[in-house]
Amino acid sequence: MGKLSKADLKRMKEFVHSPFFRASKTERDLFDFIYKFAPDFEHKKFTVEAAYSYIFSDGKHDGAALRKVQSRLYKLMEQFIYYHFADKNLPDVEIALMQFYDRMNLTAQVEIIYKKIQKKQEAHPQKGSTHYFNQLVIERQYNNFLVAKFEDGKGSKHHQKVMETLDVFYLTEKLTQMCVLSNRQTVTNTSYDVMLRDEILDFLPGSKYENIPIVRIWHTALLLLQSPDKNGYYHELKGLLAEYEGLVDKKGRRLLYTCLENTTRMVFKGDAYYESLFELYSIQLENEIIYIDGYLVPTIFKNIVTVGLRLGNLDWTAEFLEKNKDKIVPEYENKEDVYSYSLAQLYFKQKKVDDVLGILNQTAFNDIYTKMDIRRMYLKVYYEMEYSDMLEDMVNSFRVFLTSHQEMIPPMHIQAHRDFINVINNIHRTLKKDEKRILSIENQIAEINILPEKSWLLEKLEALK
Repeated sequence: MGKLSKADLKRMKEFVHSPFFRASKTERDLFDFIYKFAPDFEHKKFTVEAAYSYIFSDGKHDGAALRKVQSRLYKLMEQFIYYHFADKNLPDVEIALMQFYDRMNLTAQVEIIYKKIQKKQEAHPQKGSTHYFNQLVIERQYNNFLVAKFEDGKGSKHHQKVMETLDVFYLTEKLTQMCVLSNRQTVTNTSYDVMLRDEILDFLPGSKYENIPIVRIWHTALLLLQSPDKNGYYHELKGLLAEYEGLVDKKGRRLLYTCLENTTRMVFKGDAYYESLFELYSIQLENEIIYIDGYLVPTIFKNIVTVGLRLGNLDWTAEFLEKNKDKIVPEYENKEDVYSYSLAQLYFKQKKVDDVLGILNQTAFNDIYTKMDIRRMYLKVYYEMEYSDMLEDMVNSFRVFLTSHQEMIPPMHIQAHRDFINVINNIHRTLKKDEKRILSIENQIAEINILPEKSWLLEKLEALK
């Protein structure tokens, strides 16, 4: 307190007596006792015995009781330092305190705080880029302290630790951002100019940084995204996530699982693809990392339902819908469409076609993509119920819909749905046991790269044999 100005001491007193910080009466009394002797604290009455008599009324000196009050008041003083003196850009209270004690030339306190921070950092479970950024700030601050302390020209050996911490932070953050961009490329076909990408990828193998778990995780994710056909990277990343899951924060884990989701199709085929996706979704749902602020993105919601139904996990899907029907992001104005269509999908799998029609006929779907989904569903229901005239009417109206909205819908989606319409119409017009026509439709399906409801169409075709 002796190094503070009178104005600072006055603010400190107001801080201690503020009801917001809930200091106890003994803590306030101890502060008031010390405050009386500021700023030099050299008065003969400034003694431990006098302090005890000022705070406690029993008249008996109890050093242990006084030390407890001192300890609590000391922590309160550190709060005051942080709120009133610290650089608010510093990431942690202890780092701010170390900076303050360094500025006040309180060498012993700097060393105490530095050791305390190191223990806290070592115990922290998540060691991602934020962790290493904090560590970098800590080492730089401590290095500045050491350099100023050793004015004899010897300098500080701590520079090496600062550089190594900077390297880990840079590599972790750079790899993370490269994964973000590569992951985005898989779904948007956008190219990015990433400086030093090749140099980093050439440098990491065999370096000491490759053995740092967080660097290895993001490095493996990037290699997977750039070489998704290599099964080894997929399984290695999945294993690393299971082993070091606690190292990565929730947002980072979600991104890493998205990397796996977006490359699963290149690693697995057929049912194995859906089974692998289902496993990834199940893990994320159980750990709640798939949620963003407690909510699900509509596309993820729909994908989970699609995968669950594709594998025949009807009870699981029904439970998912019940638990998550109110968890589609509130900002999405067509969230009711997503839930209603998903429920209709479940009913269709449960062969409750009347319930499916009830949802389709009573819901005003607004999203353009859901409108295409709904028309596909109508065609499937009409086929199952053998409503021939209604199916043919829907085929014609669906074609008109696609033509009238072709400027709003990407050409890939337009073509995929036109192919679906043509295939289901051909199957509808095919008689049982017409082997030649059935084979022709099978060949037609085989030549189509993207075909919605492909499994269902093949199932209906097989039933005609």
